[in-house]
Amino acid sequence: MSDAQRRAREGESPLKKAWETVRRAFVEFLGLPSLLIVGFLLLAAITSALDSSRPGWLEPLRTTIRVVLFRDAEATASLLSTIAGSIITVTSITFSLLLLAVQQAAGALTPVVYDQFLRRRLNQLYFGFFVGLAVYMLLILATVNQPYNPVFGATVALVLTFVAMSLIIVLLYTTINQMRPVVVIESIHDHILRARRIQHDFLRRTRREASGRASLSTPVRAAEHGYVVRVELDAMAAALARTPGAEVVLAIAIGHYVAFEDMLATIRTTTERAPASLVDAVRNAIRLEQQRDLDGDPAYGIDQLAVIGWTSVSTAKSNPAPGRMVLHTLRDLMARWSAEGHETHERRPPEVPVVYEDNVFAKLLDTFEILAVVASESMQSQTMISFVRSFVLMFGRLPPEQQPRAQRLIRSSLSALGEHVLTVELDSALTELALALDAAQQRDLAAEVRAAHQAMSASLGKLGSRATRGSAGD
Repeated sequence: MSDAQRRAREGESPLKKAWETVRRAFVEFLGLPSLLIVGFLLLAAITSALDSSRPGWLEPLRTTIRVVLFRDAEATASLLSTIAGSIITVTSITFSLLLLAVQQAAGALTPVVYDQFLRRRLNQLYFGFFVGLAVYMLLILATVNQPYNPVFGATVALVLTFVAMSLIIVLLYTTINQMRPVVVIESIHDHILRARRIQHDFLRRTRREASGRASLSTPVRAAEHGYVVRVELDAMAAALARTPGAEVVLAIAIGHYVAFEDMLATIRTTTERAPASLVDAVRNAIRLEQQRDLDGDPAYGIDQLAVIGWTSVSTAKSNPAPGRMVLHTLRDLMARWSAEGHETHERRPPEVPVVYEDNVFAKLLDTFEILAVVASESMQSQTMISFVRSFVLMFGRLPPEQQPRAQRLIRSSLSALGEHVLTVELDSALTELALALDAAQQRDLAAEVRAAHQAMSASLGKLGSRATRGSAGD
């Protein structure tokens, strides 16, 4: 057993867990607010230096401001104290109400809303600005005494207070706007596309199939637990360069959950088994964390859409609108990735002998199937119509390697039709699906769709309960 595995058996140290929590907090939310607070501290130092040194070229301006607004130190202290207290009170109440709105939106959709709220740069800017302004005012207030009147510091505080009051109105609107289902879903859509673009370089540098030259295999097992957030190809390449002819076949994909001693990869070699140093290097290059990373894991965004769709479409919420938005978003992703075709990662030969199975498109198709299942549970014909029309429009445009999986999910979704009433729109959609499958030379599947369609048609005009509707056409 290696040292890494021995340490894993004993559990992660509290210090490591604390460091990981702090690191993630700064990555997700605290980074920009912390920079803004530091900026306000520097601003306080600059204004204090100006008030202390009283440069001659600024003295006329300082005198004018002092005569109009801050006649003496006592008046300045009173004004700053009032402003600071008001800012802190208004900010506390506003943020409390906004967090309540976020909580309500998360209950209506999913906890994805929390993640989006924290990651939005605009929200981070608001929080950092208000906290930094309060800190700035308290620092300037602490410097006020009878002979020392911080005119410039108090003036900047007054101007920033007007800015803060204006920002509260903007903050209220933007937060409420962020809670709308269409905005939440569109944000996930954009994150998925960005994560996929980041992943393209990784896919170009890896292989889809093993070379077949190696005859010996050495397993690489996990020494920790967590989600796979990234695979560091450069580290693997450096380690593989010291073992000529070696090839790594990854058993995981980005976003997979890994438990202790789960298989991470297999190192294939030609003459002798992989050395322990290479095994450790491959293990260390597969980075595990306790939370998935939306920025580099497009499958995570697809999972989030699936949760939103399932929650809204099911009888838990019985709200078809967000579910149909999810289906439209998934269709857009499918259209974009289908248009890319082989251009994404087949244009240039791989640089690193690492085999990686790309599962993102398969995950996308699986999500369609999930939503077809939940549409049958809630008897939402609107959702099923959107599902069917997605493949009416997209089946012929799918990459050839993805069409068998699409055929499988269309076939499995036919069994869910028994829970639905054959509405006019669903009738039209099924007819169009059969024609689209005929055009794609999938005549057997088209015949199955027509048979299911005819079975539903046979139930028209007959009174039946939900329990008997599925067999109405038998």
